[in-house]
This record gives sequence, structure tokens and C-alpha cells, in this order.
Amino acid sequence: MFDESVHNGLKQKNKIFALCVVAFAAVFTAARMVLTRFFIHEQAHFYTEKAGALVYSVDYLIAACVILIYFVSFFAYKRRRESHNYEEVAECLVQGTQGQVFSAFLAGFLFVASSVFWLYSLFNPATGPKFSEDLPFLRQVWGYIKEYPFDVLIFFASILSAVYFFKTASFSFDAENAGASAKYSTAYAIFSFMPIFWSFFNIFKCFFDMSKNVNSPVRIYELMGYLAFLAYFVSESRILVGRRQTSKFFTFAYISVILVTASALPNLVWSSFWILSTNNEQILYATQLAIVTYIFSRIYSQVKYGRFLLQR
Repeated sequence: MFDESVHNGLKQKNKIFALCVVAFAAVFTAARMVLTRFFIHEQAHFYTEKAGALVYSVDYLIAACVILIYFVSFFAYKRRRESHNYEEVAECLVQGTQGQVFSAFLAGFLFVASSVFWLYSLFNPATGPKFSEDLPFLRQVWGYIKEYPFDVLIFFASILSAVYFFKTASFSFDAENAGASAKYSTAYAIFSFMPIFWSFFNIFKCFFDMSKNVNSPVRIYELMGYLAFLAYFVSESRILVGRRQTSKFFTFAYISVILVTASALPNLVWSSFWILSTNNEQILYATQLAIVTYIFSRIYSQVKYGRFLLQR
């Protein structure tokens, strides 16, 4: 049963949490911009000799903030009333707001663009593998797939993820019924898992890419960002299929915003000025930032238009 006073209290609490996370993300990203520019080796991605205790403390502060958000969520989204334990839930996942339409379309577009650029680089003689005329073309393509399986899997996951985001962008918004429960098609629920697979494949690619330092600060932030994406989209998919608990949804949304912004923005900016040699193409970092924009639009829309309840 909907209780207006309970809804208002939960909404105000989530609004405060969201504003705090935005502040944390801004401060940590600014700090990482400075660290990446002046204290990280442009090729090896390890800290230089100039890095001191103050530089290392930034990483510890970000880690402590993420851990704190995770553990606080165990208590912040639960309440005890009349000798019963209640959990905060959302009546539905708000769809179709202007921010969501823009951010979902942007994310879908960049997923498609990254796939097109990958195909171009694959068949471009200057950047792709050297296909020999002595062997059948299909056999050489199969050899490339066996050598770089995660690149191929990421390509297909990107295309299917774009379908999910374009479909999300197509939903209309009804302010009067924003809190009403909605049922989604089985196909839409299945496509909601595609960003999960995309994150999963990128994690494995990071670990199996022996050409890059997997334990460098830059790579560790990238890995943690993919893990945060994976956890967030699992929680989003759960809400789409009727698991309406908001604790994991908001928790992993906040963690994703902090970690991915602090990782992707410095990589994108400094590589654009040829100051940093990154582990991936610039369009991948742009795609990550588009996903962060999408996640933040989810947070904003849910807090502004969603209806919150307590459920035993």
C-alpha cells in the first residue's frame, strides 16, 4: 500500500545520497585528472618517482568511498517498523524521461560506432591483421577469431547492447503514471542482459591481454569500472523482471558513476592531447562515459518521478 509520508522520506534520502555521489565523483575525477597527467607514466601506466604519499592516498580514498557506499547500503535501504523488517522498493522503473531518451540514444549510437570502427580497423591494411593471398580468406578470419576471441565477442555484445539502449530510448514518458507498474516484453528483458555480457567480455579481455600491464593503476580502474557496470546492469535487469528492491540498483549505480568517471574521463582527455597512451581506443572511453550519463539519468529519473515503498 502506498504511503505518501514514507515515499517523501525515502525520496528525500535518495536525493541527498545522489547529490553526495555527484560531489564525490567530481572531486575524485578532478584528482585523477591531475594524477594521470603529472604522476603516471604515459606508456607503462605506473606511478612515476615523483608520486608521494599524497598521490597514493587518492586511490585509497576512492577505494574507501566505494567500500563505504557498499556497506552503508546494507542498512540505508532497510527499516524496522512495528517489530518487522522492511526493505525499500520502487513501484517500477521510470522510463521515457528526456534525460533517459538522450543518454540511451547516445549510448546506443556509441556502441554502434565502436563496432563500426572495430570492423574498419580489422580490414584496414594499415591497422588490421595482414591477410595473405596464399590462404583462403575465411580460414584467415577464423584464425583471427581464435586468436582474439574476446574482441569478436565484444563486437557482437556491443551491437546487441545498442539494440537495448535504442529500445529504451523509444519509451514514452507519462508523468501521471510514472510510478505505475509496467510489464516488459521477454525480448526486452533478454536484451537488457547484453550490457552485462559486454562488461563481462571486457573484463576477460583485460586479464588475457598480455601486451598491457594488468596491475597498473590505469588498468585496475578500468577493471573496477567494468565490474561496477556488470553489477549495475544486473540490478537494472532485476527491476525489469519484477525484482523491485532499490538497494542494489542505487548502490551499484553510485559506484559506477564514481569509478568509471574517475577512470574514463582522464584517459579520454589526455589521450586526445597525445599525452597518455591508453589501453584501448578513445571511442571505448567515450562509450563508458555515455553509459555513466545513462546511469545518472536513471538515478535522476527514479528519484524525481519514481514512487518508493516499504515492503516486508
